[in-house]
Amino acid sequence: MDICKDSQRCTGCSACLSVCPRSAIQIVEDSHGFYRPKIDESKCVECGLCQRVCPANGLTSDDLKMNSRRVLAYQADDAERAKSSSGAAFWTLATYVLNNGGVVYGACFDEDFRVVQRRCASVDDAQSCRGSKYSQGFVGSSYVEAYNDLKQGLDVLYSGTPCQIAGLRSFLSKKNYSGQLVTCDLICHGTPSNRMFREYISFLEKKSGKKVINYFHRPKDRGWGVHVEKALLDDGTALYDTIESNTWRDVFYSNNALNSSCYNCAYTDVNRVSDFTLADFLGVDRVRKGFNDHKGLSVVMVNSELAERIVASGVFEPGVTDISLEEVLPGNPMLERSSSPQGNVDGFWKAYEHKGFEGTARFVGAYGFVKSLKTLVKQLIKRK
Repeated sequence: MDICKDSQRCTGCSACLSVCPRSAIQIVEDSHGFYRPKIDESKCVECGLCQRVCPANGLTSDDLKMNSRRVLAYQADDAERAKSSSGAAFWTLATYVLNNGGVVYGACFDEDFRVVQRRCASVDDAQSCRGSKYSQGFVGSSYVEAYNDLKQGLDVLYSGTPCQIAGLRSFLSKKNYSGQLVTCDLICHGTPSNRMFREYISFLEKKSGKKVINYFHRPKDRGWGVHVEKALLDDGTALYDTIESNTWRDVFYSNNALNSSCYNCAYTDVNRVSDFTLADFLGVDRVRKGFNDHKGLSVVMVNSELAERIVASGVFEPGVTDISLEEVLPGNPMLERSSSPQGNVDGFWKAYEHKGFEGTARFVGAYGFVKSLKTLVKQLIKRK
């Protein structure tokens, strides 16, 4: 029995696992490290619930979409922005829900650098969900946990990629609960294999001879809008803006490491599946240069009546300004189109199968002699 009618469209959202009444479905990593459902045929009764809940089947994803009602530019205070990748819009929503006695679900690293959806019941718990994560997240049982919270009458903020939110909303579509669900997605570039990211962490440890204890995809050491990556090591030092520490960034932007569903993403659309959609206000200098203080600026798309009520309550005050969708689009093209691979995807995965992460990095020119030479030339130019 095939859960997703087109396996290339499976996002690994885990809606099927969550809805199965016989616990017959597991989410496992495929040969490239992407999350896929696996059925235990000895438990399956072929009820078809998993097929019906899958957002990738039929018109489900379109049925969940909402027209954006309002678009905002937002920047929290300097202290909060310093701890966030952008303008701290997610953190503002998270603290709003938590301070009202609710719970937050967001993406964090576990001890093995897997990105997982975590339930957070306090501000301290939610700190780990701040910052960008550039690999596929594991939903696990978090949809069911969120449903149980909602049945208890709690407010729930669930933040994730658009495909994760679509899975959650599809799972909850015919369920009753008394709590208030607030959903929040992001303008997503695509989700690379998390197993490959974990192998990248091992690559850094091998090259440095030290253990990586924390990782930041877009730290603001040099301000907002400068994408270099940073790994903290167990001896107190850091790898920052080195060839090795930027390798994952370059592999990510090659687009070759993305999930197959990302190349024909159902959610690259100005019509969104979440109450709120967040993003960096990239390209702000072209439309509102005076807004950019280089400390972080978020786009907040307000997509539902619930989101409008939350905004009207003043949650983003001060620091918010109305902008237009047309101002956002140039710097966020994934609102209108999916990412496209920039090379030979089959060759990329063959390199991975034979030589692991380092093989893929060399394949796309993110590591090796050519990369070292280009980096040296750039350094020499800067010195002149």
